[in-house]
Amino acid sequence: MLRLTWIELFLRSIPELFVIVWGIHVLSRERLNIVNYVFSSLILGILTFFVRWLPIYFGVHMIINIVLIVSIMIIAGVPTIKAVCSTLIMFFILSLSEFINMLILNLLKIDTKFQFLNPVKKCVLCSPSLIITVMFIIAVYYLYNKEYLKRYNNLGTNERI
Repeated sequence: MLRLTWIELFLRSIPELFVIVWGIHVLSRERLNIVNYVFSSLILGILTFFVRWLPIYFGVHMIINIVLIVSIMIIAGVPTIKAVCSTLIMFFILSLSEFINMLILNLLKIDTKFQFLNPVKKCVLCSPSLIITVMFIIAVYYLYNKEYLKRYNNLGTNERI
């Protein structure tokens, strides 16, 4: 069982789901409705909090969370295939950024036995992975927009809409 505290819910889980939902919208190239974005991120944060309290094996909670996120994204209007692919890519990116964060913490000789840390210190030590994820999403967003502008500028003057 991977219990979260209320502090971890507000300092890590909800901000992480705001980033994941935003990343899914960027990767799927779907428009972001702010009301749906905030509502779905908060709902997913609370659902993730309670899924972590379930008496299940490690890793099963991740599968349940992926299914919940895909379901909420489909309800929010993201097409099914895009929702599934973007969610899996976002989980891979988040895992990769957490690996990079652990690598950096180990290089700096910072103790990474998180189960013994207090929740605030745990959230502070894990926040660089969220920052790495945000930087990746911003990079993808600008690459997508650069590609769009390049295609738009290559159209003839009478072909523009």
